[in-house]
Amino acid sequence: MVAICFGALFGLTGCQSGPQNWRDKRPVAHSVQAGNVTIRSNFVIADDAPIIKELEQLQLNITETLQLPPPRDPVMVYLFSGESEYRRYMRKTWPSLPARRAYFIGTSRELAVYSFHGPHVEVDLRHELTHGLLHATLNSVPLWLDEGLAEYFEVRGPTTGNLHPEHLRTLQRAARKNWNPSIARLEGIVNFQEFDRQDYAESWGWVHFLLHDNPDGKRILLDFLSQLKNSDSAGSFQAKLQPFRHQLVAHVSGLKDSTEQSFLRL
Repeated sequence: MVAICFGALFGLTGCQSGPQNWRDKRPVAHSVQAGNVTIRSNFVIADDAPIIKELEQLQLNITETLQLPPPRDPVMVYLFSGESEYRRYMRKTWPSLPARRAYFIGTSRELAVYSFHGPHVEVDLRHELTHGLLHATLNSVPLWLDEGLAEYFEVRGPTTGNLHPEHLRTLQRAARKNWNPSIARLEGIVNFQEFDRQDYAESWGWVHFLLHDNPDGKRILLDFLSQLKNSDSAGSFQAKLQPFRHQLVAHVSGLKDSTEQSFLRL
């Protein structure tokens, strides 16, 4: 069994390590390649569909931004044509999991994303594929960082690192109430079902701050990820990041979101 960090998108998506009882009801009629990702579906997706180009670019953005090597393992996407089929499959195959729009599930057989064609499919695939690509490249990723990076890369836009409007609002409200960020608290959460909206927002905030505000912080993050390429642990981030907590508050307090979200078609 591959150890996969748990994860979720506002409590709607997640990643989970899974049992070995596989069912044969996954969508496999059609297949299309997007970089290191194979998308299997029960409806046709054109090779040049906008979502394919989007996911190919996402992979490039992740490896370039985080200075990672190409993934060691392939990632599969099982995309159902409708929500009811997806929900039925997940209830039967992974009955212990809470209902979410999408999941990243890692086992000894494969790294796989499960989702369905719906109004949130682009965001869900970007989020879960970030999990998949991180775990296809690194030996392990701490839960809070796994989620912070997935929230960071799920945001679409002309450049990498566009603001996440909901997380930004959450953190700016917290900042007005004397928010005191704590890496120790985030590192202490090991079950994705215990992650709440503030935790997702704070994890995203740390990632955005480290990559955009402080060269020293960016180097700390990249060095940490580099250690995880060949190690199951790079130690605690607490001592390295806690000195930056006041800068993080100032960073998110000064951000202004002016982006507009757009949607792709399969």
